[in-house]
Amino acid sequence: MTTRPDALLASWQPAAAGWTSLPLLPLVRQPTLILAGDDDPIIPQLNARILHRLIPRSELTIYHGGHLDLVTQAARLAPLVEAFLSAQTPSPNTAGAQSPGRKPHP
Repeated sequence: MTTRPDALLASWQPAAAGWTSLPLLPLVRQPTLILAGDDDPIIPQLNARILHRLIPRSELTIYHGGHLDLVTQAARLAPLVEAFLSAQTPSPNTAGAQSPGRKPHP
C-alpha cells in the first residue's frame, strides 16, 4: 500500500503548526553559534535574536548577506565557525576550565 504525498503532507501539518521549541531553548547547555544574514528573505533576523536571547551559552553573529551565503560564501564565513569551534575546544593547558559564557553580538 502506498501513501499519497498529499495525504502524508496533510497528516503532519497540524503537528507542525502547533509545535514550538521555544520553551526548551533555555535548557540547551552546549555553546551554540547562531549565524544570521542581514539580508535573508527566508528567515528573519528576529528569529536569530530570539534564539540568542533564549539559549544561555549562545553567540550571535550577524553577517552581511543572505540565506545561501553560508554555502555560496563559505570561504568568507567558515573562519567564523572555525573561531567559534576553536574557542570551545579546550587546549591541554586549559582542560577543566569553564567555557566562556554568553558573548555579545556585534
